[in-house]
Amino acid sequence: MRWGGYNEDLVRRAILEHASGFVLYLTSAAVESWFIPRVELRAMDTRRTANSAFFSGAVFRGYGVKAGTEAVYHSAHVDIGATLGSEVGERELLGALREAANAVAREYYAAQWAAGPATARIETRNPLPVADEALLHLSLSPPLEHDPDAYDVAVWNEKIGPALADLQDALHTVQLECGDRERVLEIDGAAHLSAALALGYAFREPTRWSLRVHHHDAVWETKRKPASLDGWDVPPPRAGSGREGDLIVMVHATADVREATRASAGGLARAELHFTPPGGPDKLSLDPSTANAAAAGIVKTIREARATYAPRETRLYLASPWPFAALLGWHLGSTGPVVMHEANLARDSYRVSVELRD
Repeated sequence: MRWGGYNEDLVRRAILEHASGFVLYLTSAAVESWFIPRVELRAMDTRRTANSAFFSGAVFRGYGVKAGTEAVYHSAHVDIGATLGSEVGERELLGALREAANAVAREYYAAQWAAGPATARIETRNPLPVADEALLHLSLSPPLEHDPDAYDVAVWNEKIGPALADLQDALHTVQLECGDRERVLEIDGAAHLSAALALGYAFREPTRWSLRVHHHDAVWETKRKPASLDGWDVPPPRAGSGREGDLIVMVHATADVREATRASAGGLARAELHFTPPGGPDKLSLDPSTANAAAAGIVKTIREARATYAPRETRLYLASPWPFAALLGWHLGSTGPVVMHEANLARDSYRVSVELRD
């Protein structure tokens, strides 16, 4: 099916000759449309009348079985019958829809991604341009506010995290079928730091994927190279008095986050780590060509501190360009639970955002 094409005959032929079955997802929008009642449902009725082996079913959302049956008959003059419908709980429905969406996505990737890296455009703060030609459009609609105090922080773990995991699984499955497709995600756009960290973690090093992020005429790449914090100010871990507390990690790349971190205290720390790039915090302090080694160095230091102090989890406070957050996420495998904190718009406090758990 193509936008603007003449799809009625195409759909009728698919249902009458090729489809193994038909499931109606019944909502008020489906009932009020023209195409579904007049084209799809009538073709389904013709097919099931001619072939008793043809599977047909329905999922009612917002309707009981009786009301849904009557609504369909009123719009399509087709009796879908009580055997076609049953009421489904929201949790079961969303799980089934997720699986169906993933199946559609895999078919799309297999058809449209012929060779080379998988290109993606990510936007969590702003609308994504309709004309963008990337294979993948990672977007939120409506976009999240710049200030995390203005939206439900559950969006990270309930929606964005699972969606990225599904994306990685689908691309991985498709890539294995064709050697010309590179296991590289080439990314453009802009994202909240939490979304960037979650993206890097979904495609982290153990998955054997790499990231190539284009940002302000520079390229930030993940590579399996020796960790290096040459020139960085990294004081020895400072032990805290919280025997069962967390490892606090502060990365002061574009700004010093100490005061903002104190304003969002999460209890006594087991230990504290600080990372400041050469020259001190500044918007241009990070060199994209050395950022991967620095990200690896930060994660290596976190692992060593965890081995020494055995904290409950790691709390990450980060001020950096968003590609650096993606690089950190890529290296963060096997570091235990990590809780990322997102800064508010005023940059004077942080709040819990995404949780990464091995």
